[in-house]
Amino acid sequence: MNILTRTQQTKIKLPATQVYQLLDNQLTIFLRPWGSQDYNQKVIDEISHYLSSAQADIDVTSPFDFHENLTSLANKTRIALLLAHDYFYKSENATEFNVGFEATIFFQLKNELAWSSVGRFGLKKIQKEKVSTLYESGSDLDSETLLPVQLIGIEKEIEIQSGSLVFEKKLQLLLYSSFNGELNVTDTQRSQVKIETKDNDATYWYSLIKSD
Repeated sequence: MNILTRTQQTKIKLPATQVYQLLDNQLTIFLRPWGSQDYNQKVIDEISHYLSSAQADIDVTSPFDFHENLTSLANKTRIALLLAHDYFYKSENATEFNVGFEATIFFQLKNELAWSSVGRFGLKKIQKEKVSTLYESGSDLDSETLLPVQLIGIEKEIEIQSGSLVFEKKLQLLLYSSFNGELNVTDTQRSQVKIETKDNDATYWYSLIKSD
């Protein structure tokens, strides 16, 4: 995948979002820690170890159930986040809060792209002149303070957005987070998609994702 990332910070700042591409670029992790970045590698290890093992062994066991409304690949991305969540909830944050994470992961196998997401992220699909929202989390909770919506490793239960699609060459995806403003996608018929906000006080981050 080709990824173009942009951000705008105002007085209210969003924690930095790190992007990691692993497993021969099959796996992409967007990670936003609320706390020390020293724990980032452990999240990455938990996610990548499960997904690499699951691809090598179709019958790899998991303590979490598959959801029938998701594809096998989407279920694997969901379980990868659940394993990371379970580790931090029971280990690093067992007695006190050390760190929590917002995260979105994409895993590509042939022409299928699956994802799972926790926290303040939205995902739009851009195909020719048509723009559709696949999911959005967090913007409806905005107030005067920017707070995390959901965090990996904090509460016992966690809400995960998961799905998949056929990742065609002409298809683009916009993964984004915004506060005090809405991102608009325009000029979709041109080779260069224009992404902007009408709100000067908006804090936002986004990655425009294209197929190789």
